[in-house]
Amino acid sequence: MDEVNNTDHRGGLAAIGWRCLPVLAWLYLLCSAWLPRLAQAADYQNLPVQPAVISCAALGQQDLSAAADATVSIQAASVVNTPKGAFCKVEGRIAPAIGFEVDLPVNGWTQRYLQGGCGGLCGMTRVGISNAGRCGPALNGEFVVAGNDMGHKGPMMGPDQASFGADPQKRIDFAYRANHQTALVAKALIRAFYGQPARFSYFVGCSDGGREALMEAQRYPDDFDGVSAGAPATLFQLQNSLYHGWNVVANQRADGSNILLQNRLGILHRAVLAHCAEGSGVKDGLLQDPLSCKVDPAWAQCPPDAADSSQCLTAEEVAVARKLYDGPLDAAGRKLTMGGVLPGSELQWMVPASTHGKSMSQDIASLAISYLILPQLDLGMGNLQKLRFDDATFARLAQLAPLYNATNTNLQPFYQRGGKLILWHGLADTSVTPAVSLAYYQGVQQQLGAAATDSFMRLFLLPGVSHCGGGEGYDQVDVLSPLMAWTELQRPPAALLTGKLAQAAPDFMAAPPPAGIPEQGKPAQAAATLHVAPLPSSPLAQPWAALKATRPVYPWPMIARYRGSGDVNDAANYQPQQSAAVLPLDFNSLASTLIGPDNQRNYRVEQGRLTAAP
Repeated sequence: MDEVNNTDHRGGLAAIGWRCLPVLAWLYLLCSAWLPRLAQAADYQNLPVQPAVISCAALGQQDLSAAADATVSIQAASVVNTPKGAFCKVEGRIAPAIGFEVDLPVNGWTQRYLQGGCGGLCGMTRVGISNAGRCGPALNGEFVVAGNDMGHKGPMMGPDQASFGADPQKRIDFAYRANHQTALVAKALIRAFYGQPARFSYFVGCSDGGREALMEAQRYPDDFDGVSAGAPATLFQLQNSLYHGWNVVANQRADGSNILLQNRLGILHRAVLAHCAEGSGVKDGLLQDPLSCKVDPAWAQCPPDAADSSQCLTAEEVAVARKLYDGPLDAAGRKLTMGGVLPGSELQWMVPASTHGKSMSQDIASLAISYLILPQLDLGMGNLQKLRFDDATFARLAQLAPLYNATNTNLQPFYQRGGKLILWHGLADTSVTPAVSLAYYQGVQQQLGAAATDSFMRLFLLPGVSHCGGGEGYDQVDVLSPLMAWTELQRPPAALLTGKLAQAAPDFMAAPPPAGIPEQGKPAQAAATLHVAPLPSSPLAQPWAALKATRPVYPWPMIARYRGSGDVNDAANYQPQQSAAVLPLDFNSLASTLIGPDNQRNYRVEQGRLTAAP
């Protein structure tokens, strides 16, 4: 990679801090003639095609003993045909149990490597390129693509998905080891197959894959040149315990029955849209800047003398909504996490469909706490009625934060190497609250300075978009093209082009759940969650389908505002405007102590237990 200026930027803009934002806003406005463009050849280096120098069969016989930190075995190597040409598909294992797959173009490789993150708790090996529907090289099969199962085999859904936590080594592999070792092995295969290394390497992931993306930039800054982290489960320890546990407990009566149900969310959502400024200058039902709206669920409350509550919420339901907006609180009202759900996300809330039904939040929290969050298995903690929201519980649940969390704000090594990082998050995400990404981004700014951070990292918040897609917003987004332009041409992304499909995407939540998971009704807008059905394995990106509208998303804290003329469905007719939120955002919570520099540890297994390495 090209070297970047390693000058310490903590003076200059960093010394001015957030007071410089109005200046940055004017710079964006001066550049507002820029229109989001589709991916073109000029958006990446025109690298020559490098053919294979050995056969796929010969690649399968390579000795990879020196590539990783443990024994590597190739189990199969075969040529598979795709619409864009043949690939050499290599499947193998890194001891003790990391299953990997690397797909290498037989012809047409343009010297790039891409590794995809694995969502949920993984447990399956697949390759794939997400959020690249307008990226020519990804659509045309020019990447070597790899993926892994994060060190264990198991279902992405159901009561056994977290059972691998009984093996401490599998926890380490899942936390951070699997992706790094896979990258080392894949790069060794690339050198053997083509006779040279990749010119550029990329990591793209969302949800836990987003956590994995940040983990790579934080722990292994030499692995990848460009990283895209979507909706990252950054605070793994708290997101999968206190946050989702609160969503369940705050919505239950003393007898365990549920209060706020899915068929009531539309009432609250309409009230929020009626009171919060949409921000774009267009009445489209999307809050461009929900952080600037002080939400009050009492907007939807029935009058005291109301005989009919079909179009309003009861006082009991309003109380639940208020708790979900707040997020986990202790008895004194202190925030334990970064907060709860944001205004405008109501249709995506993970509440049950029936009075005695279960929610996805219940499954997430119960399984994670039982098998993964605590140093030792504690299946009894899976009963969320035992979950307490206090300092002692917080401390107990945070013990393995140095293992799982991707909250190390010291990205200096990645920055100095010239790495580029795009962090993006849907503002209607209720699986992983976008407040965590905001808090992490501000933490990096505080650590490295605003100017240095802006030179290699951008945060994009997508209005109305749920977890990794879905929701009412513009959820079609090509992140790989701008990441390549930034990495290869030093062209920072002025905006992301997002689109809305002319025909709704398939609802992955519509399929019947597997045995052991009770049937759930769908919310008014089906939410993509941590546990969606996996897409087919393929080294080719999926092209965008027909779009009915496009919209730019500008780097935070800028939002998109209609210019006042032209087609409201055309991204070209929008310009950046600074968020009305007061900056920096105040995340005064106990969780803030878990976001900071150099807060990760390496772990090993001693006498069957997880042990932090010295």
